Amino acid sequence: MFCSLVGLWVALESGCGYRSLYGQPRAERLQVQVGQVLIPEALAVQSVASGARSELSAAGMLASGADGPRLVVDVLRVDELSRGIHVQDGTSQPSAAGMSIAVTARGRVLRVGAPEPQLDTGDVRRAVQLSGDSDPRADSEAYDQAVRDAAERAGRAIARAALGIPEPADEAP
Repeated sequence: MFCSLVGLWVALESGCGYRSLYGQPRAERLQVQVGQVLIPEALAVQSVASGARSELSAAGMLASGADGPRLVVDVLRVDELSRGIHVQDGTSQPSAAGMSIAVTARGRVLRVGAPEPQLDTGDVRRAVQLSGDSDPRADSEAYDQAVRDAAERAGRAIARAALGIPEPADEAP
């Protein structure tokens, strides 16, 4: 009887052996650090880092302090894609009916003293749709907000990938 209980306990403790392909081998709290920045929009860089911190914090995996493993986020590009063209009343000049704003970023988990990253998320792209407006000031504000929203979504996606949560690399525009 005792041997069968011990055997059952060993079987239950060992589990099926499943390990996430993209996740870390064991859960460690991560700091967020900005790495390479290839775009001029500083608010987008802040938003990527903020999104990553927010997602790690929600999962209880955000670390504080200067030592320990860190998630380094690289902000690679901001893409703009026209979503349609129309001609406004009284003018013959066509204008964009809307646009898609996409931010591409990448994350790497680095350990202190390790020469190579423990994990690389690859390029992660997140897009936000934006409708056109006739007032350039309103368009500028809406554009800035769309870039921040897409960047925050990219940062959250990078953090989820670093935590081992399956996440697509790209969203349809």
